[in-house]
Amino acid sequence: MRRVLLNGLIPLIATILITSPINAQEPARQDLQATPRQTKPLRTVPEPDNKQVQTTPILDPNDQMNRALTNLSAQIGVLTDELRKLRKETERNAGMMELLLNEDRLSKVEDKIQASSDFKAQLDAREQDYLRRQKNIPTEVVLRGGLRKDEAEASIKAEIQRGLEDVRNQQIIYQQRIVELNEQATKLRGRIEKLRKKMEGPDEKEEK
Repeated sequence: MRRVLLNGLIPLIATILITSPINAQEPARQDLQATPRQTKPLRTVPEPDNKQVQTTPILDPNDQMNRALTNLSAQIGVLTDELRKLRKETERNAGMMELLLNEDRLSKVEDKIQASSDFKAQLDAREQDYLRRQKNIPTEVVLRGGLRKDEAEASIKAEIQRGLEDVRNQQIIYQQRIVELNEQATKLRGRIEKLRKKMEGPDEKEEK
């Protein structure tokens, strides 16, 4: 009888021993499933260090104003130099133009003086011719072959006299004109000489 009971209990005990570890492991699995999966913490960006020394110094408003005024003063100085150079160049160009114009005027005046002098010389020659004829009226009467000597002589004298008066009047006019032209030429030569000295300037004199 005991043997029968033992034979019946042994399988039961074996079944209990096998099923007990399995049941004991199930809660552990459930606990693992219920526990959330841990994630790695995010890496935070380091905040800027406010203790770092600033490389750009903060300027005082007065210093900023002084620097701005100094910069403006330098720019004004450069602009002033440029304007001075421009004014000198403009004056030089104007002086050169005036010099050329005066030289051209002088050339024209000298041409007029030469022409007036040449014509005056012709008038002087005509005057001498009339004076020569005036001294030789009888010979001229004979050469003309006039029938009435007195009338021919009077006519020749009147002709010579009119010619002399006309020549001498023109001589006076041209002589006065030559004087005026010479005065103009003298003024122009003086003006040209001043302009040339002005155009040379201290810089060109130093270069020479």
